[in-house]
Amino acid sequence: MNTGDNLILIGGAPRSGTTLLRAIIGASSNIFCGPELRVIPSLCALRDNIAGASGAALQRGYGVGADRLDQATAQTVSAFLGPATQKSGAKRAAEKTPTNALHFPTLRRLFPKAYLISIVRDGRDVVSSLLQMNWRDDRTGGRLAVTIDPHAAANLWTASVANDNHMNGDERFYSLRYEDLVRNPAAEITKLFAFLGEPTPNLALFHDRAFDALEGENEASAARVAEPIDTTAIGRWRKDLAPGQVASVTAAAGPWLERYGYV
Repeated sequence: MNTGDNLILIGGAPRSGTTLLRAIIGASSNIFCGPELRVIPSLCALRDNIAGASGAALQRGYGVGADRLDQATAQTVSAFLGPATQKSGAKRAAEKTPTNALHFPTLRRLFPKAYLISIVRDGRDVVSSLLQMNWRDDRTGGRLAVTIDPHAAANLWTASVANDNHMNGDERFYSLRYEDLVRNPAAEITKLFAFLGEPTPNLALFHDRAFDALEGENEASAARVAEPIDTTAIGRWRKDLAPGQVASVTAAAGPWLERYGYV
């Protein structure tokens, strides 16, 4: 199996609905979409760091140019995804890590045939949700800035949607709105699977019947995703964020909130 053929890579700002999207896509028997891996963004960052710090030396001394470096990175990604996909009996591999979205341009170069799927949610709701998280820095033990500082959280959302916007016009890139998905799941799920060239599985509309909330160690929203789709999380920022926090989010992300029609 060539994992890169028709590979599906899912991203979006953390707390935007990426786990829900994973559950929906994973409802297809044709697609293996396991729990959040987190490896792909790290490999993309490593590839870019190597190219920036050692690219010239690799080319001169070892004959390793950018194309070879891309090929090695793509092969490593496939090495992670291939065995589990084959074991599942699925025809296609999919992977969801929110920060995949920050590397979509690199991933397009690594996997020209891949389907890149993004989900966008109101940045104010994303910030509201991030501030409820207790995510820690493995090096310091302290909470990550995006869980305590609304400005930092808004900057993360902005970086994600900026990359989403950068991909517009790419025929194998698809972006959907969290709000549209939960308000009209049948229509949005049908459009998504049509884009992927797959029939819409019945379970995709009732993903909670098959989703294993204990499967993914890195997915803070797994328990919530194991429940039926509803609209209760839309507009949570109105009760969760203080006026000063809203002002901080608007200062950091105002133009992008406006561009996406959230203000």
